[in-house]
Amino acid sequence: MWDTLVRPIHDHLPLWLLLLPILGAVIVGVAKQAGAEAIRRTMQVNLCLSVALSVWLVVAYEPLKPVDSAEQVALLGPIERFQFRDSFAWVGETRIALLERTRRNGDRQVVKVPIRWGPDIRCEVGVDGISIWFVALSVLLVAVAASSDFRLPTSSAAWLWLQASLVGTFVSLDVVLFVVCWVSTLLAVAWLMGQAGDSQRHDATPRLLKRCWWGGWLVMLGLGGLVLAFGWLRPFPNRMETPLIFSIPELMAGIRQGAISGESALLWVSVNNWLFWLLVVGFTGPLWLAPFHHGFVAAFASAPRGVAIVLAGVLLKVGVYGWLRFVLPLFPELVRQHGDGFTTLLGLSSLFAAVLAFGASDWRRRIALATCSSVGLSLLGMTTLTLEGLTGGVLRLLSHGLTAGLLVWLLPSEEPSLARRASEGSDAMTPRWRVGLVRFALFAWIGLPGLSGFVAEFVTPFGLFQHEFNAAALSLATSGVIAWMWVRAERDRPDWSHTVWSPRDTFVAAVLVTLNIGLGVAPQFVVDRMQPSLLSLLPMDRETSATSSETLPVAEVR
Repeated sequence: MWDTLVRPIHDHLPLWLLLLPILGAVIVGVAKQAGAEAIRRTMQVNLCLSVALSVWLVVAYEPLKPVDSAEQVALLGPIERFQFRDSFAWVGETRIALLERTRRNGDRQVVKVPIRWGPDIRCEVGVDGISIWFVALSVLLVAVAASSDFRLPTSSAAWLWLQASLVGTFVSLDVVLFVVCWVSTLLAVAWLMGQAGDSQRHDATPRLLKRCWWGGWLVMLGLGGLVLAFGWLRPFPNRMETPLIFSIPELMAGIRQGAISGESALLWVSVNNWLFWLLVVGFTGPLWLAPFHHGFVAAFASAPRGVAIVLAGVLLKVGVYGWLRFVLPLFPELVRQHGDGFTTLLGLSSLFAAVLAFGASDWRRRIALATCSSVGLSLLGMTTLTLEGLTGGVLRLLSHGLTAGLLVWLLPSEEPSLARRASEGSDAMTPRWRVGLVRFALFAWIGLPGLSGFVAEFVTPFGLFQHEFNAAALSLATSGVIAWMWVRAERDRPDWSHTVWSPRDTFVAAVLVTLNIGLGVAPQFVVDRMQPSLLSLLPMDRETSATSSETLPVAEVR
């Protein structure tokens, strides 16, 4: 039973999460002939299955799973960080090579390892302890956002397109697939905004896409440079041509090993500055940090409710994920070298966004500016290159996604699809309950003990104080301004007089409230799965024995 029905799904969960919405979009295209009810049922089944698979993925991930072969130990270390991997060749081939492995005791061993000869571009997916949480957050918030807007075939297919693109961005283990999925998310968001945004969407959408497109081009240049640098750093004494490897795990392991050995280290120093700044600017630009926040605030204010949830909860965080996946593990010395400047700029940017949010009078603008501030604080903690800063930064991203999604969901909407709820015959919720839920979301955002934001607010300052006192002071001042802003904003209650609360709203709010409480009460479930992967991001002189490899860099022999 297990081998026949369960194992084919269990061993390929990221691939199923990627293919399921694509299959759903095809079914929606066929079901449109059967009417709106068939489309609604198809979307419900797809979203429920996606959420179930994402929960299964989180539970099934083993953070300390040992590798099962000596070859993998030689290449990637004793812990299998990237799990549920699937790889399908597109361009390139695989050959068997002999690698000479030098142990710490001086013994040498030759092992057979399959080497991909390039250009090796593959459809390769998998997850580690960091990406599983971004995948789960993406699936959850897309399900929430799409639940009120899947009556039309075009919007239903676009939501499934957006879900597949977001999941693909976070499960991609190939450079080309990562860039393609990231760009695809922007196209899906632009389509949805064009279908249901307000009258300002025609100005806001191009501004949003322009910044993200520029960032994407810089990232493509930087990642292309990493592929070339990896070929230069690897020792291939009997080959004239340089193999081009696009696999992200191999790039990470190979460059980190090659950058600390002999002539390869000198070569890496000559190119790493260029690659570093290409990736830093490319991933930081789409974060819309203040004072460059105007395009995001305009897009967030003009977007329909569902798109606004995805914009703030997930899409804005792809840049931070890029820092975690590429910048921090590959350029720790440059991050340290510019650490004081990064933390000061990020701290001032977050404080400036918080002050602007304090002066905003519209709820959408407050949430957008507070989101820019929160993302800046998350990245601020990560640039300290401490375990506390990294843990607090990722927890803040997850907490913000849940609280921002809940808060945007609770705000009154003037969308036509939502105005019809009054005729659905559902029971209305009294305004005082809505006020109570808004207060809950604000308390979770502020970091009240027992709610999702508390752990991040508590852990991050420890990492900041280890790095620089001024950065910690800016972070605490920003958190104080945000808390004061939300306390004052709570008095300006939204007007729900023209909206009706349906059972669907109750279910979505209950799920988000439960997750906010769960993350605040039992954060160790998240931390246990996340920290082994975070430890691998730390500079080698600060890694623990749990993640350090027992072998030295390897060289190919004939």
